[in-house]
Amino acid sequence: MAYLIYLRKSRADAEAEARGEGETLARHRAALLALARRMGLEIGGIYEEIVSGETIAARPQMQRLLTEVEAGQWDGVLVMEIERLARGDSIDQGIVAQAFKYSGTRIITPAKTYDPANEFDEEYFEFGLFMSRREYKTIKRRMIAGRIASVKEGKYMGKTDPYGYFRVKVRDGKGYTLEPNPPQAAIVREIFDLRLQGVGCYVIACRLNARGERTSAGVAWSSQSVHNVLRNCLYAGYVTWGRKAAQPTVRDGVLTKPRRYVDDYVKARGLHEALVSDEDFNTVQRLLDNTPGLPLKKNHELKNPFVGLLYCAKCGHVMTYGAPAAALPCTGRLDCRWADCSNVSSFCADVEDAVLHALRLWLAEYEVDIDHQNTVERELDARAAQAHEEIRAIHAAQRKLRAQLDRAAELVEQEVYTPEYFVSRRRQLDSQLAELDRALAKASARALTIDQERRGAPAMRPRLEHVIEAYPNAATAQERNDLLKSVVSRITYEKNAAERSAGDATIYIQIERRFE
Repeated sequence: MAYLIYLRKSRADAEAEARGEGETLARHRAALLALARRMGLEIGGIYEEIVSGETIAARPQMQRLLTEVEAGQWDGVLVMEIERLARGDSIDQGIVAQAFKYSGTRIITPAKTYDPANEFDEEYFEFGLFMSRREYKTIKRRMIAGRIASVKEGKYMGKTDPYGYFRVKVRDGKGYTLEPNPPQAAIVREIFDLRLQGVGCYVIACRLNARGERTSAGVAWSSQSVHNVLRNCLYAGYVTWGRKAAQPTVRDGVLTKPRRYVDDYVKARGLHEALVSDEDFNTVQRLLDNTPGLPLKKNHELKNPFVGLLYCAKCGHVMTYGAPAAALPCTGRLDCRWADCSNVSSFCADVEDAVLHALRLWLAEYEVDIDHQNTVERELDARAAQAHEEIRAIHAAQRKLRAQLDRAAELVEQEVYTPEYFVSRRRQLDSQLAELDRALAKASARALTIDQERRGAPAMRPRLEHVIEAYPNAATAQERNDLLKSVVSRITYEKNAAERSAGDATIYIQIERRFE
């Protein structure tokens, strides 16, 4: 077997490049290739990564490396320092240590070779990972302290242009500040003026979309995006740090870091020009505070039988239910409240009739034909065969590309290819392999879904019959919702006109089937 070279650029490397010390990955690649030649090692691949070293989850090349190491694909891995492998928490460090230990894969650095079979090398390796984590935390604390100091000086710490401004370098100093983007700045002032006149966020979004205005992301305005502008003190001339802080949580054994607005953050007067006055900004905040969303009543009774199920076919947003307080649930309407969406609302009862009709059509597919095979079984057999054929074709294409990578590595060893050309060629092949990996994931997921349907099909017919029979007699919206969720995972809705005289007023329903 061959050896692998793993290269990763760190923050310290980026600082060194800024001082003119040369491109880091190129220097490290040359040093490790020279080390491999001195040791007589065959190099079978070079993986390069330019990402933060905090977690394995954020490093795709490291994930690939660990998968191949666990499979015993490499005799060893060459890195500049063991710190390049893991600077994450103890869980990530344990994953790296175990992958190399149980596969017997060596770690080779210019300073030392770590043999996992050697007890002392193992301890030294684990200690090195621990110290790299300590160093990472120290660097991170120093960087955060520097950013907070910059904010207190009035500098803008964002990495992109906020809506209404251009991000520019501070004159005669380090860091960035903002200059108004005239067209967008005018819209920001208009949003504040309209809200001061009593116009709501939804109506403001509709007016902007009617003129063809778009957010900085290039999408239509929504009531939430208007609300975000009104809440952002940047437009009153302030800069902040930590206003939307990451709050790590563990869900289903996976660490996530959702960001939420907090009360304890750094706020300072910025160097940039304010688009609205402090007085107007504070008045708008009081207006927003005094018009909160409607709270849920105690012992709230569900009125929408499609909650968690019904989505707009045009924009993908959830369909919301609205009805007069004194009205019966069946008189309520289902509507897409996205400001730029043209989907037309319908009475809830009409949508229920359309969904039941779709369920009856689904049930009819289970009718046995003359060949004692129903339509569902024939369709699933055909879809399964197609999915498995696609998977076989993807595997064949992957084997072909990996063979090309092996030949390219051999040509590097024979000095036919230069290391630079090999890296360029590998990037091309890696890109193609990544596309195949994505296609394989989709095909595998599709095959899994088909398999679930095939196994769940025998039990689906009686469940469908029960839902169709019981739904009209269900006493509450909650009961109807539970019935639908027993057979359906998602429903999409589309309607293009309110009345037939105005166009196509047909309700189009598409259901995604739920198979346990």
